[in-house]
Amino acid sequence: MLSWTNSRRFGHRLLSATLRCRQCSRPAGDLVGFADRTLSEARFLPLDTGFMPHNLAGELRCGRCAGQLFIDDIEPLGRSVPLDEAGGIPFARILGEREGAGTAA
Repeated sequence: MLSWTNSRRFGHRLLSATLRCRQCSRPAGDLVGFADRTLSEARFLPLDTGFMPHNLAGELRCGRCAGQLFIDDIEPLGRSVPLDEAGGIPFARILGEREGAGTAA
Protein backbone atom coordinates (compact mmCIF):
# COMPACT_ATOMS: atom_id res chain seq x y z
CA MET A 1 0.00 0.00 0.00
CA LEU A 2 1.30 3.41 -0.92
CA SER A 3 1.57 5.93 1.90
CA TRP A 4 2.55 9.57 1.76
CA THR A 5 5.87 8.77 3.48
CA ASN A 6 6.99 5.97 1.18
CA SER A 7 5.74 7.78 -1.92
CA ARG A 8 8.89 9.93 -1.79
CA ARG A 9 10.36 7.60 -4.38
CA PHE A 10 8.31 9.59 -6.91
CA GLY A 11 10.56 12.57 -6.20
CA HIS A 12 9.27 16.05 -6.97
CA ARG A 13 5.96 14.88 -8.39
CA LEU A 14 2.43 15.77 -7.39
CA LEU A 15 0.36 13.26 -5.44
CA SER A 16 -3.35 13.25 -4.79
CA ALA A 17 -4.89 11.48 -1.80
CA THR A 18 -8.34 11.24 -0.25
CA LEU A 19 -8.82 12.08 3.42
CA ARG A 20 -11.51 9.62 4.60
CA CYS A 21 -13.31 8.92 7.89
CA ARG A 22 -12.78 5.53 9.56
CA GLN A 23 -16.22 5.61 11.18
CA CYS A 24 -18.65 6.80 8.48
CA SER A 25 -16.35 6.15 5.44
CA ARG A 26 -17.23 9.52 3.93
CA PRO A 27 -14.44 11.45 2.22
CA ALA A 28 -13.63 14.78 3.86
CA GLY A 29 -11.70 16.05 0.84
CA ASP A 30 -8.54 15.61 -1.19
CA LEU A 31 -4.91 16.36 -0.39
CA VAL A 32 -2.62 17.51 -3.19
CA GLY A 33 1.09 17.89 -2.59
CA PHE A 34 4.57 17.00 -3.70
CA ALA A 35 5.89 13.54 -2.79
CA ASP A 36 9.24 14.87 -1.60
CA ARG A 37 7.71 17.45 0.79
CA THR A 38 6.07 17.11 4.18
CA LEU A 39 2.36 16.52 4.48
CA SER A 40 1.83 19.90 6.16
CA GLU A 41 2.93 21.60 2.91
CA ALA A 42 0.11 19.89 0.96
CA ARG A 43 -3.11 21.66 -0.07
CA PHE A 44 -6.51 20.48 1.16
CA LEU A 45 -9.51 20.62 -1.18
CA PRO A 46 -12.66 20.05 0.93
CA LEU A 47 -15.65 18.31 -0.61
CA ASP A 48 -18.10 20.23 1.59
CA THR A 49 -16.96 23.32 3.48
CA GLY A 50 -19.84 22.88 5.92
CA PHE A 51 -18.18 19.74 7.31
CA MET A 52 -14.51 20.74 7.56
CA PRO A 53 -12.28 18.36 9.53
CA HIS A 54 -11.23 19.56 12.94
CA ASN A 55 -8.21 18.95 15.12
CA LEU A 56 -9.22 17.32 18.40
CA ALA A 57 -6.30 16.95 20.82
CA GLY A 58 -3.81 16.60 17.97
CA GLU A 59 -5.90 14.12 15.96
CA LEU A 60 -7.86 14.97 12.82
CA ARG A 61 -11.56 14.22 13.13
CA CYS A 62 -14.47 14.07 10.69
CA GLY A 63 -16.69 17.15 10.60
CA ARG A 64 -19.81 14.98 10.32
CA CYS A 65 -19.39 12.22 12.92
CA ALA A 66 -16.09 13.08 14.70
CA GLY A 67 -14.54 9.81 13.53
CA GLN A 68 -10.79 9.52 12.96
CA LEU A 69 -9.53 10.54 9.49
CA PHE A 70 -6.97 8.63 7.45
CA ILE A 71 -5.26 9.04 4.08
CA ASP A 72 -6.65 6.76 1.37
CA ASP A 73 -6.22 6.29 -2.40
CA ILE A 74 -2.83 7.96 -2.96
CA GLU A 75 -2.14 8.42 -6.66
CA PRO A 76 0.62 10.20 -8.57
CA LEU A 77 -0.75 12.93 -10.82
CA GLY A 78 0.26 13.13 -14.46
CA ARG A 79 2.06 16.44 -14.29
CA SER A 80 3.70 18.76 -11.81
CA VAL A 81 2.14 22.19 -11.43
CA PRO A 82 2.54 24.84 -8.74
CA LEU A 83 0.41 24.03 -5.69
CA ASP A 84 -1.34 27.38 -6.08
CA GLU A 85 -2.96 25.99 -9.24
CA ALA A 86 -4.34 23.06 -7.23
CA GLY A 87 -6.45 25.46 -5.18
CA GLY A 88 -7.71 24.58 -1.74
CA ILE A 89 -6.25 25.70 1.56
CA PRO A 90 -2.91 24.86 3.17
CA PHE A 91 -3.18 21.56 5.08
CA ALA A 92 -1.09 23.06 7.89
CA ARG A 93 -4.11 25.25 8.69
CA ILE A 94 -6.26 22.12 9.13
CA LEU A 95 -3.57 20.53 11.30
CA GLY A 96 -3.58 23.62 13.50
CA GLU A 97 0.05 24.52 12.84
CA ARG A 98 1.57 27.86 12.02
CA GLU A 99 1.88 28.64 8.30
CA GLY A 100 5.19 27.34 6.99
CA ALA A 101 5.94 25.06 9.95
CA GLY A 102 6.87 21.63 8.66
CA THR A 103 6.42 18.30 10.39
CA ALA A 104 7.65 14.92 9.34
CA ALA A 105 4.92 12.85 7.73
